[in-house]
Amino acid sequence: MYRLWKEKMDNQPIPPLSEAIFNIGAVTRMTGIPITSLHAWERRYGFPHSSARTLGGHRLYSEKDVILLRSVKAQIDRGITARQAVIAVQKMDQEGRLPPGRSLEAPRPIVVPPSASPAGHAQLAEALFQHDLARADQLMGEMLAFTSPEEITLNVIGPLLSEVGEAWAEGRISISDEHLASNYLRHRLLMWMVTGPVARPVDPVVLACAPGEWHEGSLLMLGVLLRRQGRPVAYLGQNVPFADLAAFLEQVRPAALVLVGMLEESARLLADWPKWIKQTAGRPLVTFAGRAFVIRPELKELVPGVYLGDSVQTGLTRLEEILS
Repeated sequence: MYRLWKEKMDNQPIPPLSEAIFNIGAVTRMTGIPITSLHAWERRYGFPHSSARTLGGHRLYSEKDVILLRSVKAQIDRGITARQAVIAVQKMDQEGRLPPGRSLEAPRPIVVPPSASPAGHAQLAEALFQHDLARADQLMGEMLAFTSPEEITLNVIGPLLSEVGEAWAEGRISISDEHLASNYLRHRLLMWMVTGPVARPVDPVVLACAPGEWHEGSLLMLGVLLRRQGRPVAYLGQNVPFADLAAFLEQVRPAALVLVGMLEESARLLADWPKWIKQTAGRPLVTFAGRAFVIRPELKELVPGVYLGDSVQTGLTRLEEILS
């Protein structure tokens, strides 16, 4: 099983430098260049030259574009004008004097304030509750043009998954409505996890729900955020029996294991993991989290391992601190 997974990961094609994959929001975070400047340079100088667009007409940038833009910013930081910097970098590019290969460093830890929730949240909820998937796709595309997948994951999809669950529990939507909305958001997260940046050459993190646990929303979100930071992830998802998990870990030998228990019954089952999972010199690092531990904090005392915290963002930060 692991051999097939590893072969698939090893055979994943590395996107060429010329492939346009970054939206303007991601580029401004990667380069430190304001969106207004990016628009101005495109309008005044036709820079960068590539002209890829989304179906909605929003600009997309390649990895080479990002390298060029960083070089321009470095020139501007030395005191020359934007126009002179663009001309100089274009000349360097033509002469082959730009940094070769993949020079994008690993992403910095993601810190997104809850108050930064995009306005598309309410519209996306309305579209999903009305079964208007074409409208949902349009809204998602518009948000992606100016907002990173990390921000959408934390500030739109996370709250919306909770809202969908509450609407069903209160009888405001049917189980079919709940499944449609939840699966739409779930598929988006799975896509971002698969299409994340090229993984760093480090041991993966295994993500698994407790036995009998079917609520995977927060685990999917964590998987997306880890992949967006370039960390390899082996996502196992819902209802993973400990016997199967133990066999998988023996083959994969990951850096860490994240276990999630959202309901009290499944959270209590996590206390049994030492009966199945063997650690050698503290590896894999076994961590756990989930809504049940927020509602019933005393459950944390029952489960061996490292508690990652009460939110996905806290868990991400804690996990990266330990692994780094």
